[in-house]
Amino acid sequence: MSAVSVDTLFAQLQAMHDCLQNGDLDTVQGLLEQHDHDVRGFMQGHGGRDAGADTLSNLLYAQLQLQDRLRDARDAAARKLRESQQAERAARAYLSTPGG
Repeated sequence: MSAVSVDTLFAQLQAMHDCLQNGDLDTVQGLLEQHDHDVRGFMQGHGGRDAGADTLSNLLYAQLQLQDRLRDARDAAARKLRESQQAERAARAYLSTPGG
């Protein structure tokens, strides 16, 4: 396994931000799994041991920002699902009334 650089980890986070911006949640999922694997390898390898506190702090901050964006995307998807279900219930109720 080749060592992953901190620059690669930041690039992965940026790629996930870009995919979220485009609504490509399937790609985000794959990138997130790869990022998790790579961060673990980085932290267990020389990269993590050699990285300074500022670098690791910046990486954590970038990860937390992505987590906030993922939460926002999840909440937006949940809202759309609720709205769709509500519209479907309203349509069924309308159609079940006489003349509907």
